[in-house]
Amino acid sequence: MKKSKVTIVLLLVFSMALGMYTGCGKKKTQAEAVTAESLIEKAEEAIKGAASMTGKMAVEMSMDYSAGGVDAVLEMIMNQDMELTKDPEAVHMTGTLDINLSGITMDTEAYAVKDGDKYVVYTKAGGQWVKQTAEAMPAPADVSKTLELMKKDTETLKLSGPEKSDEKQVYQVDAAVHGEGLAAEIMNSVGNLLEENTDAYADLDAKITARIDSESGALLEMTIDLTDSYNALMQTQKEAQGFDEVAVTAFKVTMTDYALNTVSEITVPDDIKSGAVDMDASQPETSADETQDASRPSETETSDPEEPSSKDYEIEQDSEGNYLLGTDWDDNTVTISVPAGFSYDEGSDKTYLKYNDEKNDNIHQLSLVYGLYTIDENYGEEDLAQFQESSYAYMLSVGDYSDVTIEPMQTVSAAGRTVSYTKLSYVYMGTSYCEEYNSWTVLEDGRMVQCLVTENGYGEPCNRINPGSIFETVYSALKG
Repeated sequence: MKKSKVTIVLLLVFSMALGMYTGCGKKKTQAEAVTAESLIEKAEEAIKGAASMTGKMAVEMSMDYSAGGVDAVLEMIMNQDMELTKDPEAVHMTGTLDINLSGITMDTEAYAVKDGDKYVVYTKAGGQWVKQTAEAMPAPADVSKTLELMKKDTETLKLSGPEKSDEKQVYQVDAAVHGEGLAAEIMNSVGNLLEENTDAYADLDAKITARIDSESGALLEMTIDLTDSYNALMQTQKEAQGFDEVAVTAFKVTMTDYALNTVSEITVPDDIKSGAVDMDASQPETSADETQDASRPSETETSDPEEPSSKDYEIEQDSEGNYLLGTDWDDNTVTISVPAGFSYDEGSDKTYLKYNDEKNDNIHQLSLVYGLYTIDENYGEEDLAQFQESSYAYMLSVGDYSDVTIEPMQTVSAAGRTVSYTKLSYVYMGTSYCEEYNSWTVLEDGRMVQCLVTENGYGEPCNRINPGSIFETVYSALKG
């Protein structure tokens, strides 16, 4: 599930970067006349005096679009609580990510800490911590740059107020940043929602609104709004992105509720460090054509000398030739027969049994991959339901995929069992079509059997999966 992990890293790095755009500072007496420029300068000075801060941030992105005759609304909302220190540089964030098309809320948590001349980012994805290194914080970590850009174009700089707020004299400063790379940096941090070439964002305008306490210089709230300029860009890109029509209705970041010098230190807990999967040491990402094996552990993750030996992965068969599906962590097994119309794949092991459609050819490939899980406090049906969520977000984040859709969980009856499933479909590079059904059933003793059903059509849309019968085939093969 490497793509899922990378997606969460990108989204949370975006949160970190923007969260670090804000700051407040020491109280000063006000003698000079209040102007937009003087308020910005006072806020810049205040930022330099803050050793740490906490705050909240919300990211909202939504668009209406139609593709292939289907109308849809995409909404992504991310809410984060943030704390950061400047010396040493460190960030800790917790929050949630909602994407409406999946109907699932994902809990998120991340740390970013400086280690020598590099930065290490730890993120939690699907219950597993992963880490990745970067040469620098992946976006400007100094709000003073944003404030400097605000006052650069005096024609758009506007001051309004004051207003009384909690006995403060609060002014609002509005500005439009024309190009200057700010939008490109933000889009680069979010992982490029729809376009891979960040040069396309170099000239985007960003509308910035800052609310500042005129006495202390405290930056109470900041909003960066890219809605209009991003919508204009999408109108020129819609055909390349596979849209018939598209309208970006919101793309903005709002930061509020900041407090100063309330954090003494941010450290990554030892259990997170020791248990995190090192993404830098992982194998390269698999292509979209290989996503049917996304549930299988990589060789990197199973090659540790202290892991079970190859003998432990030998596949057992019963007297009738059925295969025993097991796990790495206990002696539980269930029996899987060869599903009707499928053949056994020699690449299987006892923990993941794979079967290929006997009609596989160069145009269409259909495969099944089974796995066995134990429901406990660390892993349950909700985790399986979220399996495709981050892959979906990743595919939206790059320009290689089109017609990306995900369907929320549904429950059907098949082979005398209750089966739950979610569906992800997409087109990769305009030629590789994929439909991926992530399905599972709960056994009487509480264990779960998962089956990932994937069809790839090369140059042609998928046409072999029949949702009305595929789960009957899949779960009729389950004997245990």
